[in-house]
Parts: sequence; structure tokens; C-alpha cells
Amino acid sequence: MSTRLALVVLAVVLVGGCAKPPALERGLMLYEQGRYRRALATFDEAVREQPSAAAYANRGTTRIRLGDTAGGIADFTSALQLAPNDSEILFNRGNARLVAGDPKGAIADFTRAAELRPTFALAVFNRGIARHRSGDALGARADWNEAIKLAKNPEVRAAMERRAEALGREAGAPASGPGAPAAGPDAPAADSGAGRELARRALDRELAGDHTGALADLKSALALETDPGRRAALQDLLRMWEEAR
Repeated sequence: MSTRLALVVLAVVLVGGCAKPPALERGLMLYEQGRYRRALATFDEAVREQPSAAAYANRGTTRIRLGDTAGGIADFTSALQLAPNDSEILFNRGNARLVAGDPKGAIADFTRAAELRPTFALAVFNRGIARHRSGDALGARADWNEAIKLAKNPEVRAAMERRAEALGREAGAPASGPGAPAAGPDAPAADSGAGRELARRALDRELAGDHTGALADLKSALALETDPGRRAALQDLLRMWEEAR
């Protein structure tokens, strides 16, 4: 099963297949064209036509693109029931669980993905981020060191080194991270809902190749987000995108 992996912290990837039924093929074409709602309807058809792991996984990716993280996780879970040893689908669900605020579930998925593919550096690195968000600083550091050793691409390895160092410095900082908006009656009200919509659009743009637009949306999302855990996750994503390029 072939995949295309974007080297970003929380990115999801389309899962292909060797023998695609017509609906799945059309869904992939619509997705590539950015017609996500049409793609979702076509992947619905693909699931009815032939409920394969690829059909569920690609519908899950499309749902996440449209902001339905819970639906995406459910589809990845259905895909894994059909292909329990697919490391890419496990990686995708781990990223989705991390975005959904379930670091323990993300750790389990990244661990299994790394067991299935021992050279899966990004799964190990992302497990470190999940452990960091769970308060396991020692486990996080061990994962980052391992991922850095596994990374073959020098630029990716350097980005991981910088990111791990930055996260290590943050370990003693407040959960909201540096630069968090002040709380209190005089602080302007932030719109977390709008921030989360911007974060979803940022992911869409990054995966579509619009890196400049993605960074702009992600910075705006960070300014609007009020939840400390989600702010920390957005900061992680922003730094990785900035350093990996």
C-alpha cells in the first residue's frame, strides 16, 4: 500500500491501494482537485461499494480536512479493523488523536506504527510530542533522540534537533507557552472557534503546497486560541513548519 507522507507534525496522508474501485479512484481525483465535499460523498460511495481500508482511510482524511476530527478518527479505526498492520493509517490516527486532545491514544498509535516500521522516524518524534504533552519529559526526550538517529534526511534531522531543543527549554514554562494572551477582565475576548477553523484551513493549505498561507493561518489561529493544551499543540506545529523548510 503506497502513501505520500508530508513531513509536518500533525499532517495526515492519503492512503492509496493497488486495485482501486471506480468510486475510490474518483474520490482521489476530487480530493487532489481540492473538491473535498464532493470527494467525501464519493468516498461514501466507495465505502458502500467496497468497504476497503483505503476507502475508509481516505474518507477519514477528507473528514479531517473538512473539520470533522472525530469522524476522521472513526474512519481510521474502521480502516485499521481491515488493515491492522498499516503503519500509515496508525500514524494518521495518532496525529488526529493528538489534535483531538488524546495524547495517550496518540502514543499508542505512534508506538504501534514504529513497531511495524522501525525506521518510521516521524512516528517516533510525534510520540515524543505526545509524551511531552502528557508530562513525560524523560520519555519525550528519549523519543526525540531516537527519531533524530533514525532520520535519514539531513534537513529533517536538523529540524528535529532544533524542535527537540526548543521543546526541552519549554518544559519548565507554563502550559500555555510563552506569549500567551493575558487572562483577566481587561484582556480582549478570543474566539477559539474561529481559531480552530483557521488551524484546519492552515493544515489544508500546507498539504496543498501553500506554505506561506498555511503559516499565516496558523499564526492567526494561535492568536485566537485560548485553550492551553491546544495552544501548545499549535506552537509545536508552527515551529516544525518553520524549521522544516
